[in-house]
Parts: sequence; C-alpha cells; structure tokens
Amino acid sequence: MMSPAGMALAAITVMLWLLWSDSLRARRPTPILYALRIALFLITSAVLLLNIIRYPDIFAGTARALAMLAVIVGFIGAAYFARRLARKV
Repeated sequence: MMSPAGMALAAITVMLWLLWSDSLRARRPTPILYALRIALFLITSAVLLLNIIRYPDIFAGTARALAMLAVIVGFIGAAYFARRLARKV
C-alpha cells in the first residue's frame, strides 16, 4: 500500500512531466488530448482533496503539505491546458 505522501509525490511527478513535455513539443496535439489532460488534472486534484477532507488522520504534516501542493499543481495544470485548448480552437 502506498503512503499518502507517496501518492502526492507520484501525482506531482506525473503532472509536472505532462506540463514539461507539452511545453517542449513543437507540434500541438489534438484538442481531445487537451480535454483529457484537463480532466485528468482536475480528477486527480479532486480525489486528493477529497482524501484530505475525508481521512485527515492519515495525512500527517508533510503528507498534507505534499497533497496540497499536488492539488495546486493540478489546478494550475488544468488552467494551463484549458488556455492552450482555447487558443487552439
């Protein structure tokens, strides 16, 4: 079983990798891919936030801070991809 801090670190790693790889890509992907990434970022952020609220006892100080950082990265990433999607259409 993965710890809450491990889940948050994994989420941050994947989200930042998706943002980084999109910023380096010369050719833009299709709009459906942007929509899927927006959904992925928002769903991941919502699940982490729901877990923080529902199970506060398993989130210690560091795990709570990492989870909140992952939620913030998720919202920023969703806004980034939404802006790219709006510019593309």
